[in-house]
Amino acid sequence: MSRIHILKGFSDLDSALWVLKYHPGLPTRSDLVHMALENGYTVTNKDYEVVLLLGEWGLAQPKRHRLTLKGEDFYSLWERNEDTAIDVLHGLQYGMWAQPSHDPNLASWAYQQVCDYLWESQTLPTPQNLVAHIYDRLADLHESQIDIGNAAFDTKSVNGAYDWLSSLSPPVLEDVKETANGRNFRTATFRLRPHCSTALFLLSLDWVARGAGNKHGDLWSVGPNQRQRVCRFCLIDESQFDFMLNETLRRFPNYLSVRRAGGLYIVIESEPQITDF
Repeated sequence: MSRIHILKGFSDLDSALWVLKYHPGLPTRSDLVHMALENGYTVTNKDYEVVLLLGEWGLAQPKRHRLTLKGEDFYSLWERNEDTAIDVLHGLQYGMWAQPSHDPNLASWAYQQVCDYLWESQTLPTPQNLVAHIYDRLADLHESQIDIGNAAFDTKSVNGAYDWLSSLSPPVLEDVKETANGRNFRTATFRLRPHCSTALFLLSLDWVARGAGNKHGDLWSVGPNQRQRVCRFCLIDESQFDFMLNETLRRFPNYLSVRRAGGLYIVIESEPQITDF
């Protein structure tokens, strides 16, 4: 996809998941909105763009307006453990753009750039500075992937990214103001998280390993750069890598094994599945 603008949608996520689960196949997004309102939900975006996002993330069939099997598993996780589900959404949104395959989801690329900038600077820049940073990085993309002259990324895109990030727990954004028009980030501050869910940490390990050319079952050598990439993905402090790795090993022994002789080596046995979270 050619869109680099990051859509908001967290406030409509619960209602969209419910409608797609229990009233699948409605003809239009307007019908989805009507069904949600009839059943007591508040809809903040009448275009219901969250349905498009759920489709991009593989959780919904946007044209048929129903959840995929992966989406059904996610909805079960959402009802059971919302904090972990939000972490997983962050992982899906961050991880759709991957090296060296260059997934064409450019909104994921932009979301990655925002997250990486925040992790590296450990501060919340002005929206204008972040927009300028995104346009500077666009030059790194191959011309066939995007028409740079027509790329659209603005302060609304930044607020779209912040809207998703402000829902993470433990938080990365503090002092976010809730207003009648949505969240206001003018007084917000950024900080790295002390930890994340083991589900997100597992997703990050898998993403970084695949980006390094490793296949499932391969012995993967994890050095300082790989540690940093995992922590950027999760938006956690780098000093917490070993703690999170040990917690993830305990939680998902069927997915991970570790060898520490002569360095750190990890084997990821298979692709993580939401149903196991």
